[in-house]
Amino acid sequence: MKGFYKYLIITILLVCAACSSDVPTLPAKYTPVAERPAIYPDYYDVVVPCNIAPLTFGIREEGDDFVTCFKVGDKTLLCGGREVAPAVDEWHSFIMQAVGETVEVEVYSNDAGAWKKYKPFTIVVSADSIDRYISYRLIPPSYVAYEKLTISQRDLSNFDETVIYNNKFVSSEPDGQCINCHAYKNYKTDNMQFHVRQHLGGTVFVHNGKAKKVNMKTDSTISAGVYPFFNPKYDVVAYSVNNTGQIFHTKNPNKVEVQDQASDVIIYDPVREVVSHVANDPDCLEVFPAWSPDGKMLYYCSAYFPKHNDIPHVENMIRNYKDIKYDVLRRPWNPETGEFGAVDTVFAASSLGKSATFPRISPCGRYLLFALAEYGCFHIWHKDADLYVMDLKSKDYFPLEKANSEFPESYHSWSSTGKWILFASRRDDTNYSRLYIAHINDDGTSDKAFLLPQKESEYYDFFDRSYNVPEFMVEPVSITPHEFVEVVKGEAVNVKYSSDFK
Repeated sequence: MKGFYKYLIITILLVCAACSSDVPTLPAKYTPVAERPAIYPDYYDVVVPCNIAPLTFGIREEGDDFVTCFKVGDKTLLCGGREVAPAVDEWHSFIMQAVGETVEVEVYSNDAGAWKKYKPFTIVVSADSIDRYISYRLIPPSYVAYEKLTISQRDLSNFDETVIYNNKFVSSEPDGQCINCHAYKNYKTDNMQFHVRQHLGGTVFVHNGKAKKVNMKTDSTISAGVYPFFNPKYDVVAYSVNNTGQIFHTKNPNKVEVQDQASDVIIYDPVREVVSHVANDPDCLEVFPAWSPDGKMLYYCSAYFPKHNDIPHVENMIRNYKDIKYDVLRRPWNPETGEFGAVDTVFAASSLGKSATFPRISPCGRYLLFALAEYGCFHIWHKDADLYVMDLKSKDYFPLEKANSEFPESYHSWSSTGKWILFASRRDDTNYSRLYIAHINDDGTSDKAFLLPQKESEYYDFFDRSYNVPEFMVEPVSITPHEFVEVVKGEAVNVKYSSDFK
């Protein structure tokens, strides 16, 4: 019992020292300085949801001691020390009193007995809450060695992270395995999916809470389903089917080019286990489907790149990779008949000498969010890739200037309210993609993006995984990893192909 009480006391002391080893107090005397303090992550002047986890940051200034004061009205939250890490409960109590207000953050440093106060910065606490959960794939930037892979989920109100599925659970060294492309219907997890490639391959598909493994490859399709999107209103899922390959640059700053060498768009009925083509023009590459919120319009990307008579197709693509440019198209769908209408070009990026990918429609149906770069479809490696928004009413489009950086932005998703976006960016060190969150205003513009908070400010300095395909959820995945393992080990349901999806 003595050992128990010893560890109990240590635990209590650690909890009490969430912001400092001592109870911090503001210095009575100090010298003001004109500069803001150097901190990481950069939380200067950001807009954050009222239910976000503490914005832990480190003060990267010289000094013997530090005190940080979060202040709104007559309410304050004090943290002592170089590591500014408010306790979760204390933080939520404070920011709930600051909803709709601007928090002023004051940082004081003590160097050789003399205190100084840096120029304050601000954090706006939006009344717009954010979906509590997100999920993402964590992957080493190793290009080919993808054995260390997880699909994980995170509670945005705190720092809790759990594994949905781990690549190593039933991996086979000779055959290898890769898991990818998790997706959900209406931000809920009772209808979801992810792919298992190679060893025990198939699509793990959860339909109304019941999991099964599906083999979506047929003799009439290029591949099994690759990039998915659940119809939010009807019991169908759109996929692209793809053959992809990688080429590596020696001088190009984009480093890697993941090429879409052949692709079509299909639709899948999980009840009838039937797939059918939506777009399969032999002269086009068709990828990244996305439904409108009413479930009656299917958006996707298409690049015109016909086969060359004298050069093998893949060789031609490798030689002329900068000529592959995608437009955003859409087709209306009648859920009563299962028929698709005529193709409509929404954004002709190729006419501007650009390539648009990953279309995502806001929950209100008004805005199209997409990534725009010079060429290609895999923009997470493209240094010039930025996020753009198109107003589908006016057809005006513009970059999300406060969310973008000079490094790649891609793999973006809307929150269920349409007030927030989540995306991957390589702005921190250019090698690893990290997750950023940005508030979206009523006119489709964004506020400054902020890095996904972690419990320790140095977390990303040592974390050797990239975040990939971030998705919002309103609830966590309840199926356990062990249950998913049993599904992966089981036999797959083979789908049937129909040329007429009725």
